[in-house]
Amino acid sequence: MPYTNNRHGSHSSKRHGRGTSRRQALALLGAGAAAGLAGCAGGGNGDDDDDPGADLSDVELYDADGNRIEPTIIYDSGDGTAEDIASECQRNLEQIGVDLQLDARPEVLGEDFHSEPLDDADPDEFEWRAGRNAGPPDQTRTVYDWDLLHGIGANAYPRTPYDTRVFWRADDPLNAYGYVPEEDLAGLYEEFDDVTDEQERQAIWDEISAALTHELPANFMYSSYDFEGFLQDINTEPEFYEYGYTPGTINRYRGEQEVGGDFVRLDATPLSEPFLPEQDDNNSAMRTDLLTDASYAIDGDNEIVPLHIDIEDAGDSQVWVCTLRDNLEFGTDADGNAYGQMTAEDWVFQLEYVHGVADDAADLWDEEFPPSEALGNYEVVENVEQTGELEFQLELVEPDPAFSLRPVIWGEQILPQELFEEYAPDAEALRESTEVTEFTWTGNLGPYTFDDWVAGASGSFTATRNEDYYMREHTADSNVQVMDDAWADAPYFETYQFDVEDERSTRLERFRAGEGDRMLLPSDNVAEFEQDHDDIRVEDQQSPYVNFLFFNQRSNGSPICRERDGREAMARVIDKETITDDILRERAQPVHSNQPPWSEWYDEDVATEYGVDITEEDIVQARELLEENETFVLEEA
Repeated sequence: MPYTNNRHGSHSSKRHGRGTSRRQALALLGAGAAAGLAGCAGGGNGDDDDDPGADLSDVELYDADGNRIEPTIIYDSGDGTAEDIASECQRNLEQIGVDLQLDARPEVLGEDFHSEPLDDADPDEFEWRAGRNAGPPDQTRTVYDWDLLHGIGANAYPRTPYDTRVFWRADDPLNAYGYVPEEDLAGLYEEFDDVTDEQERQAIWDEISAALTHELPANFMYSSYDFEGFLQDINTEPEFYEYGYTPGTINRYRGEQEVGGDFVRLDATPLSEPFLPEQDDNNSAMRTDLLTDASYAIDGDNEIVPLHIDIEDAGDSQVWVCTLRDNLEFGTDADGNAYGQMTAEDWVFQLEYVHGVADDAADLWDEEFPPSEALGNYEVVENVEQTGELEFQLELVEPDPAFSLRPVIWGEQILPQELFEEYAPDAEALRESTEVTEFTWTGNLGPYTFDDWVAGASGSFTATRNEDYYMREHTADSNVQVMDDAWADAPYFETYQFDVEDERSTRLERFRAGEGDRMLLPSDNVAEFEQDHDDIRVEDQQSPYVNFLFFNQRSNGSPICRERDGREAMARVIDKETITDDILRERAQPVHSNQPPWSEWYDEDVATEYGVDITEEDIVQARELLEENETFVLEEA
């Protein structure tokens, strides 16, 4: 699972401090800055001396039929930074005659980031995957009309960059924007995964990066740290900064490490997906991770930390053996009937008939595909077999020594087989069931139990301490791995609440007033909280997410987004440095590929560099690209 929403306060790259959200594909990435900066250029004072196009004539761009090119950019309405960045893009694109329209949306990672077939299209003819990608771009449209989208970050998977392929395959479920690669990216990714020599792998990765920055399915904008504000008396672990699992369940407490009190996390966006097999966003995962741990986590040294299961290579890297902890208990159905112990049978069923490992998985459901966002991830699994009550094994299509580090079974969360069977084949009834929406099934699987969920822009999600949390029994003896003594009393709060406040200014005021224990801080407020609030501590975290400016290449996308020359022209003039230095206050840095700068796979020398040190010549070249493309007509204003 790969994305995040750019709204500060709306995602946690560590999923409640347990790190499994590093598996998620998408996330909202807010970085909130003060309004009014967007009129600046090249240092922020707005003078013509800083404008590389000041000596050029004004132009207007039209399509071949004489229609003005007026694409729409959508962005997160609750994030001041998003509006500033959209306004900066608007100002930049005026240099090539584009009249960019701004449209603030309440949740860009919701239905806006989906597509649907055209009215006269026949979806039955599409050999396409399930998910946000409805089909071929010429026969589909985005559900909401947008041309550019700011506010979503994509997981770079720095440990296993092969897994970024899910963004760039034409038929992948996450490809909501309708990109069809000209280069054989699927083949390059497979070649990258097949070779073992590190120099060869780097060379292939460089080819992938070069192709992406040439074809520009999206404009790779910037990478940043997450800046989390905590009340001073809230403990954080020493490894909080690192990319990797840090066990917040045992390290998050107030004052002394003892049970008591409430924890309030101020947030910007409500829960959107309670059905775990179809979650692909961190925002939802943060909440549900309170209620159930995942399979296992991966620490900063790439070591496995068993949670529900441990995983081991059987010896040839093609068969992997998974062992469940022996005291995992599901909760109940809507009528209070207990589901009983979690066994290997539950795992095998979900992997086969929900995630599609079984050839006949779709036959169980009344929809074209099983109800899972992970169908593509599990394509690497040939077979799954129960080998004991608490043991099962995965046979891969081919050997893969890095399999346990990939976002396949890492981060997996299992529902009772009985729950699926109760509602099958009706997938929609399953999604809307009391068991799913009120989380009655979670039992002792997580540190907290569900208490209340208030939907909406000023809602909340509240969980109470789980008195039966399974991990407490694994500190002295364990059939899987003995854990630190601190787990014996975990978690250390009586209640844990996500308090949603859509308005950034109100959210900040509440945090200043001590109404929350934790909040993801907007970039322009970091210095304030570092210097002026003795009761608040700022912690930074490496984030695996890269901010993309997505281009809609479907039938309802603007011609400038559907044409590669149009995308390059925009990328040439959108000023990443003003965005990172002035708007984000130097707390982000421009990128030119789909890896963050701290990744070992990041090499800016092999990618085409756009949007930094912009000169008059860059603007002239962008205009020439458009003039030489018969789709466009560029006229002096």
